[in-house]
Amino acid sequence: MKLVILLALCAVAAAAPKANRDAFAIEEFERFQATGNRNILINAIITTLFQRLRSIILEGWEEKGVPVLDPLVIESTHITIPAEIINLDLQLKNAQATGVGDFVVHKSILNVNEISFDVDISVPTLEISAEEYDLLGDFFAAIPLYGKGGAVFHIEGFRFSAKLFLKQSEDEKSILIERIENLTFVIPGFKSNLDGAVGGGDIDNIVNALVEEVIIDYVNRFRGAIAKVANGALVRILNTFLDGLNTWHYLAMLLPK
Repeated sequence: MKLVILLALCAVAAAAPKANRDAFAIEEFERFQATGNRNILINAIITTLFQRLRSIILEGWEEKGVPVLDPLVIESTHITIPAEIINLDLQLKNAQATGVGDFVVHKSILNVNEISFDVDISVPTLEISAEEYDLLGDFFAAIPLYGKGGAVFHIEGFRFSAKLFLKQSEDEKSILIERIENLTFVIPGFKSNLDGAVGGGDIDNIVNALVEEVIIDYVNRFRGAIAKVANGALVRILNTFLDGLNTWHYLAMLLPK
């Protein structure tokens, strides 16, 4: 019943003349909040934001110059992994990543007192495929490793959590991220399919098995450092989505008076 009331308010607000719409929304929002349904309002706002984020990932945002991100087209990327067992220098060309748009939100808690947002999100399956890879490396710094061909990587169960501290944009219209704390992630499963490594054939299976073990071990061992490096980039990327969305007035109505 509470949800029906909220949806009815939204429908009436949408049908109202443009000049009266914002005033009506604020008045009814505050009235509804005063009846003790604060959590419903917070959840409705959060759900809307995640729906908008998913829409941008799958469809892009032409006005902001944001392309479609699922599939994400990667013309080329260079990956270097120095490990004890195997050293990898891998270049991928004409690659794309799919699955980001299928993200699942496990937890989303808004703390209006400190203006922070705790999130726990996973991507069930992330696939990265490349038309061509160029691999150079070695086993134990002694046995050479090389190959060229097609490549497919499957990441299963990627999950990350973080605490986002929020701020108001300069034009006072949008919710932006000020900083991120406690960023952590896990990659439980990783599958590699490099075709043509060290001549192909049965060697492919051996190389792929080693690559899988080494990458999982490397990521888990250095995930703290990786998360720290990714922190700043993540703030910039997320703020690209958030800037331009007229969301601050919703949060402002939830903040302590």
